[in-house]
Amino acid sequence: MDIIKSIHELEDLVTNSSRLVFTNKCLIEEDKLVRLIDDIRKEWPSALKEAEEITQNRDKIIEDARAEAKNIIEQAKAYAQKKASEDEITLAAQSKAKDILNKTYAQSEAMRNDSIEYAQQVFDHMGIYVQNVMNNIQAAKEGLKNIETKPEDKSEEKE
Repeated sequence: MDIIKSIHELEDLVTNSSRLVFTNKCLIEEDKLVRLIDDIRKEWPSALKEAEEITQNRDKIIEDARAEAKNIIEQAKAYAQKKASEDEITLAAQSKAKDILNKTYAQSEAMRNDSIEYAQQVFDHMGIYVQNVMNNIQAAKEGLKNIETKPEDKSEEKE
Protein backbone atom coordinates (compact mmCIF):
# COMPACT_ATOMS: atom_id res chain seq x y z
CA MET A 1 0.00 0.00 0.00
CA ASP A 2 1.44 3.33 -1.06
CA ILE A 3 -0.73 5.09 1.50
CA ILE A 4 1.20 3.41 4.30
CA LYS A 5 4.47 4.61 2.76
CA SER A 6 3.09 8.15 2.65
CA ILE A 7 1.99 7.87 6.26
CA HIS A 8 5.49 6.75 7.27
CA GLU A 9 6.98 9.66 5.31
CA LEU A 10 4.62 12.05 7.07
CA GLU A 11 5.61 10.61 10.42
CA ASP A 12 9.31 10.91 9.49
CA LEU A 13 8.74 14.51 8.42
CA VAL A 14 7.26 15.35 11.81
CA THR A 15 9.72 13.37 13.92
CA ASN A 16 12.81 14.53 12.00
CA SER A 17 11.86 18.19 11.78
CA SER A 18 13.66 20.94 13.65
CA ARG A 19 12.41 21.47 17.17
CA LEU A 20 11.80 24.75 18.94
CA VAL A 21 13.89 24.93 22.09
CA PHE A 22 12.06 24.26 25.36
CA THR A 23 8.78 23.44 23.58
CA ASN A 24 7.03 20.45 22.14
CA LYS A 25 6.76 22.23 18.80
CA CYS A 26 8.53 21.60 15.53
CA LEU A 27 9.15 23.41 12.25
CA ILE A 28 7.87 21.57 9.20
CA GLU A 29 8.46 22.54 5.59
CA GLU A 30 5.02 23.43 4.32
CA ASP A 31 5.57 22.20 0.76
CA LYS A 32 6.64 18.74 1.99
CA LEU A 33 3.65 18.53 4.32
CA VAL A 34 1.21 19.59 1.61
CA ARG A 35 2.76 17.10 -0.87
CA LEU A 36 2.38 14.22 1.60
CA ILE A 37 -1.21 15.18 2.40
CA ASP A 38 -1.97 15.34 -1.35
CA ASP A 39 -0.32 11.92 -1.84
CA ILE A 40 -2.44 10.43 0.94
CA ARG A 41 -5.57 12.05 -0.48
CA LYS A 42 -4.81 10.55 -3.92
CA GLU A 43 -3.99 7.09 -2.53
CA TRP A 44 -6.97 6.90 -0.19
CA PRO A 45 -9.47 5.61 -2.81
CA SER A 46 -7.13 2.78 -3.86
CA ALA A 47 -6.68 1.73 -0.21
CA LEU A 48 -10.44 1.59 0.22
CA LYS A 49 -10.76 -0.36 -3.04
CA GLU A 50 -8.22 -2.90 -1.76
CA ALA A 51 -10.23 -3.35 1.43
CA GLU A 52 -13.38 -3.79 -0.66
CA GLU A 53 -11.64 -6.44 -2.79
CA ILE A 54 -10.68 -8.31 0.37
CA THR A 55 -14.32 -8.27 1.45
CA GLN A 56 -15.45 -9.47 -1.99
CA ASN A 57 -12.84 -12.24 -1.89
CA ARG A 58 -14.23 -13.34 1.46
CA ASP A 59 -17.71 -13.48 -0.08
CA LYS A 60 -16.41 -15.57 -3.01
CA ILE A 61 -14.77 -18.06 -0.62
CA ILE A 62 -18.05 -18.42 1.26
CA GLU A 63 -19.97 -18.82 -2.01
CA ASP A 64 -17.51 -21.47 -3.25
CA ALA A 65 -17.77 -23.36 0.05
CA ARG A 66 -21.57 -23.36 -0.19
CA ALA A 67 -21.44 -24.57 -3.80
CA GLU A 68 -19.06 -27.35 -2.79
CA ALA A 69 -21.33 -28.28 0.10
CA LYS A 70 -24.32 -28.42 -2.24
CA ASN A 71 -22.37 -30.59 -4.68
CA ILE A 72 -21.30 -32.96 -1.92
CA ILE A 73 -24.87 -33.16 -0.64
CA GLU A 74 -26.17 -33.97 -4.11
CA GLN A 75 -23.51 -36.64 -4.53
CA ALA A 76 -24.37 -38.13 -1.16
CA LYS A 77 -28.10 -38.17 -2.01
CA ALA A 78 -27.44 -39.86 -5.35
CA TYR A 79 -25.25 -42.43 -3.68
CA ALA A 80 -27.86 -43.09 -1.00
CA GLN A 81 -30.64 -43.54 -3.58
CA LYS A 82 -28.53 -45.98 -5.58
CA LYS A 83 -28.00 -48.18 -2.54
CA ALA A 84 -31.53 -47.83 -1.10
CA SER A 85 -32.38 -51.48 -1.81
CA GLU A 86 -29.85 -52.73 0.72
CA ASP A 87 -30.76 -51.71 4.28
CA GLU A 88 -27.30 -51.86 5.82
CA ILE A 89 -25.70 -50.05 2.93
CA THR A 90 -28.50 -47.50 2.92
CA LEU A 91 -28.01 -46.77 6.61
CA ALA A 92 -24.25 -46.45 6.15
CA ALA A 93 -24.68 -44.10 3.20
CA GLN A 94 -27.14 -41.92 5.07
CA SER A 95 -24.77 -41.75 8.01
CA LYS A 96 -21.84 -40.88 5.76
CA ALA A 97 -23.90 -38.25 3.92
CA LYS A 98 -24.89 -36.71 7.22
CA ASP A 99 -21.25 -36.67 8.37
CA ILE A 100 -20.15 -35.10 5.09
CA LEU A 101 -22.91 -32.53 5.34
CA ASN A 102 -22.03 -31.68 8.94
CA LYS A 103 -18.32 -31.42 8.10
CA THR A 104 -19.03 -29.28 5.07
CA TYR A 105 -21.26 -26.91 7.00
CA ALA A 106 -18.67 -26.71 9.78
CA GLN A 107 -15.92 -25.97 7.25
CA SER A 108 -18.09 -23.41 5.48
CA GLU A 109 -18.89 -21.67 8.76
CA ALA A 110 -15.23 -21.73 9.82
CA MET A 111 -14.16 -20.23 6.48
CA ARG A 112 -16.86 -17.59 6.76
CA ASN A 113 -15.81 -16.67 10.30
CA ASP A 114 -12.13 -16.57 9.32
CA SER A 115 -12.94 -14.32 6.36
CA ILE A 116 -14.97 -11.96 8.51
CA GLU A 117 -12.23 -11.86 11.16
CA TYR A 118 -9.57 -11.16 8.52
CA ALA A 119 -11.62 -8.36 6.98
CA GLN A 120 -12.19 -6.85 10.43
CA GLN A 121 -8.45 -6.98 11.15
CA VAL A 122 -7.72 -5.23 7.86
CA PHE A 123 -10.28 -2.51 8.63
CA ASP A 124 -8.95 -2.15 12.20
CA HIS A 125 -5.39 -1.83 10.87
CA MET A 126 -6.46 0.76 8.31
CA GLY A 127 -8.37 2.63 11.01
CA ILE A 128 -5.27 2.84 13.20
CA TYR A 129 -3.19 4.13 10.29
CA VAL A 130 -5.82 6.69 9.37
CA GLN A 131 -6.08 7.83 12.98
CA ASN A 132 -2.28 8.17 13.19
CA VAL A 133 -2.27 10.20 9.99
CA MET A 134 -5.02 12.43 11.28
CA ASN A 135 -3.18 12.90 14.60
CA ASN A 136 0.07 13.70 12.79
CA ILE A 137 -1.69 16.11 10.46
CA GLN A 138 -3.39 17.80 13.39
CA ALA A 139 -0.09 18.04 15.27
CA ALA A 140 1.60 19.46 12.19
CA LYS A 141 -1.19 22.01 11.74
CA GLU A 142 -0.90 23.01 15.40
CA GLY A 143 2.85 23.27 14.99
CA LEU A 144 2.40 25.58 12.01
CA LYS A 145 -0.10 27.73 13.89
CA ASN A 146 2.24 28.16 16.84
CA ILE A 147 5.29 29.24 14.86
CA GLU A 148 5.89 32.88 15.58
CA THR A 149 7.84 34.96 13.08
CA LYS A 150 9.38 38.12 14.46
CA PRO A 151 10.19 40.87 11.95
CA GLU A 152 13.56 42.50 12.49
CA ASP A 153 13.37 46.01 13.88
CA LYS A 154 15.30 47.95 11.24
CA SER A 155 14.92 51.25 13.11
CA GLU A 156 17.37 50.04 15.77
CA GLU A 157 20.01 49.25 13.13
CA LYS A 158 20.00 52.83 11.79
CA GLU A 159 20.85 54.40 15.12
